[in-house]
Amino acid sequence: MDYLIILIIIGTSIWVYFDAKSIGVKKGQITGIANMGPLGWFFVCLFLWIIGFPVYLAKRGEFKRINSSQPSKTSGDSLTQLEKLAEMKDKGILTEDEFNRKKQELLK
Repeated sequence: MDYLIILIIIGTSIWVYFDAKSIGVKKGQITGIANMGPLGWFFVCLFLWIIGFPVYLAKRGEFKRINSSQPSKTSGDSLTQLEKLAEMKDKGILTEDEFNRKKQELLK
């Protein structure tokens, strides 16, 4: 029974790592205790599974929303991307801080 629990913890931690990489999780995307990259999530889930795994599942939707709303670098010019960001901010998809961060990236 102990081996099964250890196997579940290791398996879900590995899944969290690859899932976080696939949806584009990066440190600095959100604020608070969940501000980690894929490797950070892996270790939190591995060593503090009872807390880390549920927190990752709770924050996963937020990471997906943030990463799906980012315009790609190859699409259109900066003005078009900035207009899209402004629309997303007006619709409530992006917060003011997220909008300002993305705007600064575009203007560099």
